[in-house]
Amino acid sequence: MAKWIKIVLGALGVILLVCVLALAAAALLFDPNDFRNQIAAAVKKATGRELTLKDIHLGVFPTLEARVQGATLGNAAGFGTAPFAQVGEAQVGVRLLPLLLHRQLQVGSVSLKNVQLQLVRRADGKTNWEDLAGGKAAKTAAPAAPEGGAGPGLASIEIGGVDIDNATLRYEDQQAKKAYTVSGLKLHVGAVHPPHPFAFELSFTTQLAQPAIQALVDLKAQLSVDPAAKLAQARDLQLDVLASGKGVPGGRLPLKLTGNARYDGGKGTFKLADARLQAASLNVATHLDGSGLNGGAIQFSGPLTVQPFDPREVFKALALPAPQTADSNALKQASLSAQLAGTTNSLRLSDLKLQLDQSHLAGTLSVTRFSPLAVQFALALDELDADRYLPPVSKAAPAKSGGAAAAAGDNRPLPTDLLDTLGAEGTLTVGKLKVQNLSLSQVQLRVNAAKGGDKRAQLSAALYGGTLESSTRVGAGDHPAWAETAALTSINAGPLLKDYLGKDALTGLGNFKLDVTSSGRTVAELKRALNGTLAFDFRNGAIKGFNLAQIIRQGQALVSGQAAGLANDQTQQTDFSALSGSGRITNGVLYSDDLSAQSPLFRLTGVGRIDLVGNTIDYVAKPMLVNTATGQGGKELANLNGVVIPVHFTGPLTAPRYQLDVQSALQQKAVQKLGEKLGTKLQNNPQAGELLNQLKGLFGNKPPSDPGAQSPPP
Repeated sequence: MAKWIKIVLGALGVILLVCVLALAAAALLFDPNDFRNQIAAAVKKATGRELTLKDIHLGVFPTLEARVQGATLGNAAGFGTAPFAQVGEAQVGVRLLPLLLHRQLQVGSVSLKNVQLQLVRRADGKTNWEDLAGGKAAKTAAPAAPEGGAGPGLASIEIGGVDIDNATLRYEDQQAKKAYTVSGLKLHVGAVHPPHPFAFELSFTTQLAQPAIQALVDLKAQLSVDPAAKLAQARDLQLDVLASGKGVPGGRLPLKLTGNARYDGGKGTFKLADARLQAASLNVATHLDGSGLNGGAIQFSGPLTVQPFDPREVFKALALPAPQTADSNALKQASLSAQLAGTTNSLRLSDLKLQLDQSHLAGTLSVTRFSPLAVQFALALDELDADRYLPPVSKAAPAKSGGAAAAAGDNRPLPTDLLDTLGAEGTLTVGKLKVQNLSLSQVQLRVNAAKGGDKRAQLSAALYGGTLESSTRVGAGDHPAWAETAALTSINAGPLLKDYLGKDALTGLGNFKLDVTSSGRTVAELKRALNGTLAFDFRNGAIKGFNLAQIIRQGQALVSGQAAGLANDQTQQTDFSALSGSGRITNGVLYSDDLSAQSPLFRLTGVGRIDLVGNTIDYVAKPMLVNTATGQGGKELANLNGVVIPVHFTGPLTAPRYQLDVQSALQQKAVQKLGEKLGTKLQNNPQAGELLNQLKGLFGNKPPSDPGAQSPPP
């Protein structure tokens, strides 16, 4: 701002110099127009620029007055032939009697009309105003003013006012490749008699090419200036801005700022008091104190309050579509308060209190660096139902199969470039959180993400009677590495799956561990490069969706050549007392060969693979009835004790198909019957067990303890 003042004062100084020279000519009783060449030569000598004048008019009594028409000041060397400044008319007058009798300089109204000013910064950084704002002409020290504030030999100085009408300022920054235009500028300054306040009114239109924005600006205030104390104050400040154009949200945005301001040039401090900002249905209040305007580091601080508002009304005021949320009553109320502190490249919000609907966030949020962005935070949220703010689920659109859904979203690039430049460190705690219909509590998220380095996040929470602990690491670079460890401990699986999937496909109290690594720029790449291990174990639960006892009954009917009857118990679930397993993931494929399940009725083993890239399963489960009459449907299946009826699961993970291996069961049953017939003869034979195993091998069946499937690759 100080530079602009110097520019304007420099241009005005040249015009006033013309007026002073014209008054000097009048004192000699000559026609001032006869001295236009001498005036131009004096300006040339003082500034090195060309000055042309069309007409000079003088008045002597009772006011010594000068009016200049058609004044043009040339540009600085190296900036082309276009004029630096043009003035259609300039007028100034001084009352003679107060000056002669009382040494009081009483300047009448100073007026400028049809002013044009061209400001240019070249690509090498040189400007066409620096010789006026800080060149040779500005280096000559002016005589020191007496403590009273008036010039040498003057008792006081008064200016009747300043009026500028229809001024145009054009600024071209060739270094930044930007251009700005201020047109239709009008300035009115009331009678100036320091340190008394005076009226100040300014209005203009400004335009910006990229983005396309036009703004109508209207500023009013009561100013007071004390040059001796280097103080300036603006009371009853009112700034109205109407922005429009393609670069403005909604094409049109009004803004209003009111308050009081004070600047201390000696200390380099400023104060913005009782400030109120109104824009897009928002009402913001602040009181800022700042320092560093005299060459030091600029700093500011103070309270900031955003009055309660309706976020949807803000979107409406900006002519923007409001976010579509699952809950139409979400995004209806918000407010904010904080202690604000900042510099030109940082911002800190302490004692932050943010309300969004029924959620309350508190803590500290700091932007330690704007570019590249670096953030620190320590925040606490009481509760949040995140599902309310997610997009609504379309009921009309048919659900995609697993493969189609994966193809639709897995190839979208991940924001790796943004992660590379981001720096973040802090903690976020949430008392209660609902997301994807899962209910969590005591949530704590810790983030440590250095710019250009690894990004780490640790999450802990209580959920469904147990706990969650996870750790995520994302590397930097064009093909970032990713690592994830997670542990679910003592989780009640039924309610968790019921909330997350809509059905409790598995019940029981269990644990789950995951330790995987990968790399890539898309979800598909991450799946293909996924490697690691997982393990789980559950107790006293059930697998829902199929009834193993019923499946075995069907197998029994097929083995015996009878029609499969319907059991009284049609519950589609398989109870177990223990269920465990582990697996190794290699290049996106999960291999598992140690599935184990136990119940009073059966023992279950399994082996197979799950393709996480194609979302398909190829798995063989091998249930074997144990020698007991207890358990789910045990009495009805007593004659199948010791027989394995393999169940082959295939197809998409979301809807797998299963098929019974009846041939294997028939072979086992035949061996079992043959063993029963030979039992008496072989019971005292030490080679009986070996003979039975050879018989089983003859029919292509191995002992039940060996799943017989191919092991995963090493």
